Amino acid sequence: MEHTFWHDKWAQKQIGFHLPDVHPLLVRNLPLLKVKKGDKIFVPLCGKTLDIGYFLQQGFEVVAVELSEVAIGELFGQLNLKADITSWEKEGQVIGKIYQATGLRVFVGDFFALTAAELGKISAVYDRAALVALPFEMRRNYAAHMSKITAYASQLLMTLNYDQSCMAGPPFSVPDQEVEALYGGSYPIQKIVESDIIEHEPHFASKGLSYLNQALYQLK
Repeated sequence: MEHTFWHDKWAQKQIGFHLPDVHPLLVRNLPLLKVKKGDKIFVPLCGKTLDIGYFLQQGFEVVAVELSEVAIGELFGQLNLKADITSWEKEGQVIGKIYQATGLRVFVGDFFALTAAELGKISAVYDRAALVALPFEMRRNYAAHMSKITAYASQLLMTLNYDQSCMAGPPFSVPDQEVEALYGGSYPIQKIVESDIIEHEPHFASKGLSYLNQALYQLK
């Protein structure tokens, strides 16, 4: 999937994937991560999710990565944070930007360019919308890179499962067996909850979907 796809989505405000509230599954299940105040949580492909503000309110540090600078400008705006903006450089080449404020650091650029050294010690990962944003052919590389740069930190992972023949995605359908294939060799995986949310998602229903199962996994 080309970077221009996501840049265009944000430029055109086609961001139906953005929730106007903190995700209720996060609020109910955050204790599973067993993190404490001051711990660092990594949020990949974060967009402008309000979940980041929730983490900050709980006393955690957040490091995140997002391709769209439009999204990150709006994120800092809704958090009422003034960003200190610097270049993200590697080997003398500028590959993106880094937005920083107290407790929050966001790399604006390619997730696959991130290193463990740049992230520092990660206590937990919160993947609400990253894995499902990537097509099948990218997801294995994503999972491998995630495990590597976070030193196999525990995760809360959210996925969707639906009839992919009815809708091309993104967000893409990622069934149980693929989660196991991607992460089972690195983590014990526990499905915490799964429910059909199609009645609350008219956009997906309009695509002809008869079900839309949302699942939350803990990767320990």
